[in-house]
Amino acid sequence: MAASISIPDTQSDSQETNSTSLVEDTFNISFENICYKVRGFIKEPKVILDGVNGQFSAGELSVLMGQSGAGKSSLLDILAGYTKPTSGRILLNGRVRNEKMFRRRSCYILQEDRIQDTLTVEESLNIAAELKLGNQVSREQKQERIKEIITSLGIVSNRHTRACNLSGGQKKRLAIGLELVTDPAIMFLDEPTSGLDSSTAKQIMYLLHLLARQGRTVVISIHQPSAALLSLVDRLYGIAAGKCAYIGSVRLLRPFLEQFDLVCPLTHDPVDFFIEKSGEKTQNDLVKKLENGKSIQWIENTIEIDSDIVDNIFKNSNSDRICLTSLPPPKEDPTSKILMALKSTYPTTSWKQFSVLTRRACLLLWRNPSNILMITSIHVLMALFVGTLFYDIGWNASYVRDNYNLLYFCLMFIMFTAFSSVSVNFPEQIPIIRREHFNRWYNAGSYYFSTLVSCLPLQTVCTLLFSGITYYMAGQPLEAKRFFIYSLTLLLVSYVALIIGLFNGSILNVKNGVIFGPFFIMPFTIFSGFFLRLCDAPSYIRWLFHLSFLKYGLSGMVISIYGMDREKLPCTDLFCYYTYPRQFLKDNEVEGVEYWTVVLALFIIAFVFILCAYIALKIRLKCKW
Repeated sequence: MAASISIPDTQSDSQETNSTSLVEDTFNISFENICYKVRGFIKEPKVILDGVNGQFSAGELSVLMGQSGAGKSSLLDILAGYTKPTSGRILLNGRVRNEKMFRRRSCYILQEDRIQDTLTVEESLNIAAELKLGNQVSREQKQERIKEIITSLGIVSNRHTRACNLSGGQKKRLAIGLELVTDPAIMFLDEPTSGLDSSTAKQIMYLLHLLARQGRTVVISIHQPSAALLSLVDRLYGIAAGKCAYIGSVRLLRPFLEQFDLVCPLTHDPVDFFIEKSGEKTQNDLVKKLENGKSIQWIENTIEIDSDIVDNIFKNSNSDRICLTSLPPPKEDPTSKILMALKSTYPTTSWKQFSVLTRRACLLLWRNPSNILMITSIHVLMALFVGTLFYDIGWNASYVRDNYNLLYFCLMFIMFTAFSSVSVNFPEQIPIIRREHFNRWYNAGSYYFSTLVSCLPLQTVCTLLFSGITYYMAGQPLEAKRFFIYSLTLLLVSYVALIIGLFNGSILNVKNGVIFGPFFIMPFTIFSGFFLRLCDAPSYIRWLFHLSFLKYGLSGMVISIYGMDREKLPCTDLFCYYTYPRQFLKDNEVEGVEYWTVVLALFIIAFVFILCAYIALKIRLKCKW
């Protein structure tokens, strides 16, 4: 038996009113004269796409194919709205595409389909539903939607399995399922079968085939499709050197090539044959014949599916059967839906996004107890080690300079641990953030602040443990006010270092972050006032001291121990230069410094880096690096 689906008429669709277009259920995509150039520093701009045209219809599974470097991924990025073309236009149902509305009705699954490894399948879908389905959808409806997706994707037996324990095909299905929560009308996938074995690749293609049959416009790119995968494809779009060399059905590819005396052997895959022969000698003829994608001669308007092929997909597979039934999500109020589309807002408020993302971040942290134990142990063991080396020196005037060294070491240790942990962990989340942010799960600000807030509890506990142990073992004055200022200063410095670490992680990957991380920190260290005093520095660089958060941190540490009118210190030597703490404050340029100015300066520096990190993250999320 064969099933067929008719392609909606683009011209009739274009006659609908704008208000109706906001709630259309299917979309036909067409593009005209798309050019894309990559500019170089010295060389002339490189042409990636050269005036290509084409169309993809709802209800069809369309595949972009071509040689490596032909421009498949670039065209997919442009169609998905991930990249802007140099020139040309993209139409939806015959109308110029509204970018904001289009983003609400489409999704783009990148080749790096990273998901949160420590969350289970059901937890991942729950979070996606909380973020992507608005408050107008009840909790019961969201749970029903999640249950239906899990059943439809054939991952019922893995619903409580963490993502890190899923197979490659199951991860791909989960990544698709996360976007199906909102039932997108248009789906783009960049090489969804990459890295999968032939059996798993067939399952993914079958899933995409069924999703297209429900009326969606599904466009994917495949590097080297096999004949078995192509049996589920409705429309091929061949690219050769940035131009359209074929647009039409798989069945008509062989007779199309024969017009150019390119006879494909019966035992050979016609797509492989096309990719092999679409070189410099023949590509111009192919492009000219198809008018660079304008010709629709080889496009079939009725899709026929061989059910035998579908039945054999899972013949030798132990996986649960994929069987999509009624995937559209709970219907929203039409008036509310139109208003949301007009405003182009996120489905949920920023506060809702922040709370859900904070809960997810805390859950991810809790699911990694080894990391918590390791960080806590490092702080406790180092505090005990340092406390033993500088045991009971805080009360003696003979060891004031040694105690000062201890204070600076504590400051540096807390700063580096806070900075390094975030610089390493945060860049690993960027691929996940990029996909979720592009598909409008949440805005960049909500994610950034949720990440910042979720890092504070562990950092606070570790810093307080370290400060308590070192303060007591070093014999510092047992006064609540001094200990409070001592601990508060370390906390504020660790928070600032953590924010700088987020900034570092926002602009660099893990490798470069580790290499260039000290570049961000060492200037603050040099101008902290420990190695070089302000009065001894050249006049033209003294302003840099006022930008160093470690300078204010060190001043706060000194004030907590030797400030606030501390009494004369006992001396165990014949003479102690710093018997009177005021003299030490004067020599280190801390005399007369009010603690509130230290706190204010740290808050200002933290605010500046919060803003810089937020801007850097927004820029990073728009790029594929």
